[in-house]
Amino acid sequence: MALDGRHITRRSLIMNKPALALMIAATMSLAACGPADASAAQDMPMIAEVGFSDLLKNPATPFIGAQQADITIIGFMDYNCPYCKMMIPELNGLMEADPKVRVLYKEWPIFGPVSENLARIALAAGYQDKYHAVHNAFMSAPDRIQTNQKARQLATEAGVDMEQLDRDLAAHREDIDAVLLLNSREAAALALNGTPAFVINGNLIPGGIPQAQLEAVIARIRSGQPLR
Repeated sequence: MALDGRHITRRSLIMNKPALALMIAATMSLAACGPADASAAQDMPMIAEVGFSDLLKNPATPFIGAQQADITIIGFMDYNCPYCKMMIPELNGLMEADPKVRVLYKEWPIFGPVSENLARIALAAGYQDKYHAVHNAFMSAPDRIQTNQKARQLATEAGVDMEQLDRDLAAHREDIDAVLLLNSREAAALALNGTPAFVINGNLIPGGIPQAQLEAVIARIRSGQPLR
C-alpha cells in the first residue's frame, strides 16, 4: 500500500454545524483499511513522516498507558470498524509489555451516523471519567453497532450515568464538535483512506499490524534506525 505522508500545518478551527456535517459526509465513503501491506511483514511496514507534534495539540484527546512515555501511538479509529476492534488486543498487549508506551485515540467516525453518535457518546462520557469504559464496551461489541439504542445500552452497561451523559452531550456539544472536526481535518491532511490508521512518533502506518510488528517499529524508533 503506497503512502502519501503530508506535513500537518496548524490551522484555526471555525466551528459551525455545516462545516462538521460536510466533513462527516465526506468521510462516509471511506472503508476499513484492514491490515497493513502484507508484503511488508517480512521487514517493516511502509512508513511515512508526518507532522507529529501537531497531532498532540488537542488536550482533549483521550489516551491510555504511560503518563511519561517515550513512544506515543495515535490511533484514528471507528467503533464500527472490524479491523479497529482486532487491533485493541494488540495495543493492549503492547502496553502491558512496554511501560513506556501510550496510545492516544482519535475518534474518526467514518461509517455513518451511528458511528458518529458512538464517538459523541464516548467523548461525552469522558466528562464523568468513563471514556475508556465506553471505548472498551464499544470496541468489545462482537458485531457492528447498528442503532443508537444499542449504543446507549452498551454505555449504560459500562457504568455511564445516562442522564448526566445527555446533559454533557448538550452542554459540551461545541467542544465535541471541535474534537471531531479537528480529527477529520487531521485525517484529511494525512491522506488517510480508512481505519484503523496509526501514527507512531511521527511515522504513519495506515492499517492494522500485529503486536510483534509494533514492537519492531518501536525498537527501530528508539535505536534511531531508519524505518524504511
